Amino acid sequence: MINYGLNKQQIKQARDKLLKNKQFMQDNGIHLDNKIIPFSDFVANSYMNADRYIAELQHRAWSIYDYAKSRSLKNIFITLTLPSRWHPKKTYKDKLVKNRNFAGRKYITTINKIKFLNCHVIQRVPLLEPILDFSETIDKYTSRNASIELTKMLKKIFDDRSYKNIEKDDRCYLRVTEPHKDGTPHLHISLFVPADKVDSIVKAVNRIFPAPLSKVETNVESPISYLMKYILKTLDDLREDSDKITNLTLWYLYHGICRFYTSRTFVALEVYRKLKGMYTLMDLTSKYHSSDVSVYYYSGTRDIAKIDNEHGTIYTQKPVNWAEKLEDYTYLEAEYDSLSKKKYYVFVDVMIDGEQFFYFNGRYTKHKKQAYEMNDLELYEYYQSIDIETVDLKHYANTKNILIDRGLLHEPKINLAAYQDDFFKFESEVF
Repeated sequence: MINYGLNKQQIKQARDKLLKNKQFMQDNGIHLDNKIIPFSDFVANSYMNADRYIAELQHRAWSIYDYAKSRSLKNIFITLTLPSRWHPKKTYKDKLVKNRNFAGRKYITTINKIKFLNCHVIQRVPLLEPILDFSETIDKYTSRNASIELTKMLKKIFDDRSYKNIEKDDRCYLRVTEPHKDGTPHLHISLFVPADKVDSIVKAVNRIFPAPLSKVETNVESPISYLMKYILKTLDDLREDSDKITNLTLWYLYHGICRFYTSRTFVALEVYRKLKGMYTLMDLTSKYHSSDVSVYYYSGTRDIAKIDNEHGTIYTQKPVNWAEKLEDYTYLEAEYDSLSKKKYYVFVDVMIDGEQFFYFNGRYTKHKKQAYEMNDLELYEYYQSIDIETVDLKHYANTKNILIDRGLLHEPKINLAAYQDDFFKFESEVF
């Protein structure tokens, strides 16, 4: 079985995390109509309700394709691969062997009985971090950081004039992150642009990332089926045995890497999921832009409060009965302005069982702890749940440093100055 760069301890840690998540979802739930419904009934991911998860992936992919066809856009299929220094192993005669160009780990090479350390970067020395730049360090070259580097590479393409000069409504994309056998990820991107822009995009990709860093195809007959092939082969077949988890799934889970992203062509997935298939993504987006569908948010938490269409309310958050807990407290009712599609609140903070809660229009929300406020278990679980593709990198680095300070993670501390504020902002464009 392929390990995808995971050692035995990492595989065990990923399996334990997966089993703990599944156990919690199955053993806990909500009380509704005199029944206890487990949380597992509502969750859809690669290892829980996998059929529902795959159905949503397919719908998102085909919706992008239908949108592209409606605007007569042409497909460019791009594969991005990291330079050799990111790969701990390479293929030689159909076997994986150590890659001596790998920058992330020290390999000892013996030539004429003389030992040489083959490493291009230095080990971080925490005491010298205020003085020296340790951004290029051995521990930089992990699968998680490799995924970040691929996103930077994709951003360079999206920042090129050949792409930015295209109208936002005339460009959309899908991307899949997939690991090589040594655990180093690479990207497959299915990009849709106007026919007269194809040549300039192809030239830009080959100029910015010459082969073998990139491979470009423009004659894929069925681009979504072609891309879905890459998506589906990263998913375990759990239809008969829900516990049949492979190291491929554990690789995504351990490193916190998301398989699949699309451009922000449609309304937020959170809105689509609340309506449980009432509209397709294309129809819902069209109705939202024409104001036939209105979405209202809680101003404090940005949770969806309700969704209306031309016939009335089609989604509302089920209220929680706090009567027993809050009988000694008074609060002010909230109101909202229907023209702004947002709610505005006057709320009263309360303490319940020693914990602080904020009141929002009929429900109380627990105070969200900062990383430094969490106990060791909370902090470790929070760190494992961080999505590196979307989180602010300085927040991720700061959280990791707190773990290191507490002795929960035995790694050199991260130099915060080496991180950009947030290079993922290009993902937030509305294409």
